[in-house]
Amino acid sequence: MSSVSHRAKYLESAVSICILLVLCLIGLGVFIKQIDSDIGRFGLVTASSALPAETGISQKAETALNELAPSGFKVLSQPEFYDTENLYEKINGKAPLYTEAGFVELSTQRFVSTSDDTLMMELYVFDMGEAKNAFSVYSVQKRAEGKDLLGMQFAYKTSNGVYLAHGRYYAELVGYAESDQLLKAMEQVAGKISENFEVDRDGQIAELAFFDKEGLVEDSFRLYLANAFGFEGLSNIITARYDVDGQRITAFLSRCSNRQHAKTVSESYYQFLIDNGATAKEPVNKILEGKIVDFYGSTEIVSTAGRFLVGIHEADEQTPAEKLAVKLIDKLGQIKGD
Repeated sequence: MSSVSHRAKYLESAVSICILLVLCLIGLGVFIKQIDSDIGRFGLVTASSALPAETGISQKAETALNELAPSGFKVLSQPEFYDTENLYEKINGKAPLYTEAGFVELSTQRFVSTSDDTLMMELYVFDMGEAKNAFSVYSVQKRAEGKDLLGMQFAYKTSNGVYLAHGRYYAELVGYAESDQLLKAMEQVAGKISENFEVDRDGQIAELAFFDKEGLVEDSFRLYLANAFGFEGLSNIITARYDVDGQRITAFLSRCSNRQHAKTVSESYYQFLIDNGATAKEPVNKILEGKIVDFYGSTEIVSTAGRFLVGIHEADEQTPAEKLAVKLIDKLGQIKGD
């Protein structure tokens, strides 16, 4: 009996040792994976981060982030990296907004003042894969109280943060306190990103130039990659705000694959509005080419111009809405191409 008991204890010890060895191997594998950070994978490509190969790939990624430290600040911790599998761990609740818009990687770093340890900030750099993806998450989240940063096309600041879209990158700088000194430091980091991060200039959003400049509210662009205005058929919709005869009006456009596609989307969206309670209206401006509806007290206009879908969304008054629609349709109609 004691012999059997002895063998059982021996077997238990052997199994325990095997399990321990397996756990050690798993831990080693995770450690190796964490230190093997590919700078290209995280998208952080700067001129100064092109270090010799022998310095190590992980050092390149860390260097690219650490070099963004503003004057009078130092890095507070090791950088952190997240992908589509674990993004929720860093921004729980908002991860779907990014992953559905083409998110690739998130890189973060913290900086602290060398003279005042209460002045801290955290940098979030989202690699969104394409410029339109980065601009979309930037534009749809833009805070109403934000003030534009001079010298940068898509960048603004709040009382304790700085936000920008630069090529395929969307970046946020969040201060742990409200301070003019901290805000200026965050602006400096944004400037470094804009100046040093390499982007594909050919990948910029050409459609922004198609909006008429007269009456355009500066930096009012928004890009909805899918399900714009609650309709699944509207994708890659860019909106802009205009001041027309004292009215603030939202115009929209989308460059479709061809003329027929634009017409199909236009008809589908019009029918969607009718199915959801809109009533058709006659245009005041008889030269307007398109359809007008009253949608619970607001004016909606949907039309096409060549391969472009174009329209007005939720205007308070019909006459200035038509005026803007005619102007945009004429401008887009002059663009060559099917």
